Amino acid sequence: MERTNDHRQPPLGKIARLYYEHGLTHQEIADLCGLSRIKVTRLLAEARRVGIVEITVHSDDHLFVGLESALGRAYPLRQAWVGPTFEDEARAAHSLGAVAAECVSALLEDRATVAVGLSASVATIPRHLRPGAARDVNFVPLTGSGGGISRAASSHELALAFAAGAGGHAYHLPAPLLARTPQAAQVWREDPAVQETLERAVSADVLVAGIGGRTGLLVENLSASDLAATRGRGAVGDISGRFFDANGAAVPCEVDDRLIGLSLAQLRAVPVRIGVARGAAKLQALRVALSQGLINVLVTDSSTAEGLLAAAGADAPAGAPASAEASS
Repeated sequence: MERTNDHRQPPLGKIARLYYEHGLTHQEIADLCGLSRIKVTRLLAEARRVGIVEITVHSDDHLFVGLESALGRAYPLRQAWVGPTFEDEARAAHSLGAVAAECVSALLEDRATVAVGLSASVATIPRHLRPGAARDVNFVPLTGSGGGISRAASSHELALAFAAGAGGHAYHLPAPLLARTPQAAQVWREDPAVQETLERAVSADVLVAGIGGRTGLLVENLSASDLAATRGRGAVGDISGRFFDANGAAVPCEVDDRLIGLSLAQLRAVPVRIGVARGAAKLQALRVALSQGLINVLVTDSSTAEGLLAAAGADAPAGAPASAEASS
């Protein structure tokens, strides 16, 4: 092969095409482009990271069947979906979103209504969705939208992202996440447009939501006094802003009165309730949400799954790695 004398880095697309379309080995590309083999490996990884290369694996095989089965025995779950654990936050979020997208796609049916909760974990899902899982699916927000800078999209933008990824339709909830006072919240709830969207959410077939624990979008945006008040009433976690205690019961407080969204009882009434969460900070809230039936489908990572099994007094299956990075 002809060795190039151009020492500039070749375009990522060229490297990717040589490898994926023309079948050259790393060493052959290195020789052709005047690079080291390690450099070629890094460029191919970069091509995947920036989206030049997208890989689709045509398989329904689950990654951690033993952990998923053990969770189904330990908790009243319809299904559990478990992905690998990563110490790197970006890789962990990407992996959780990919597994959650598989779960959502598998559970979608034609003309279903999916209620979407505002959550950083849930916000990782849409980029992994692909049209075709079901037809005429409607995505509706579970709550109003928060103001200011957020790690997740607004509720409206999140519903739009799900609709774009899955090829469905999105509805808007024209209200804030938290009203200034309980009285202001009641005014918002009486708005006809808000009522229409909330009614669609109440009648949803599927719910997709994060689980807040010691961390979470709502928890991190509450004032110190509001947070102290909710925890003083026994709150251990929340689903889409609705706090629950160690028995899975709703925690009445001013924050609850100010939130624009479905009540905990309404959330529990949705037939398929997918909870997406991972990490030690979510373990207590997840354990309660699972054991009390607040969610009946779980998407998490392997180390969180092992923690949940330990909390339930169940043994994890042998050979399940706690961290993909530690075992690589």
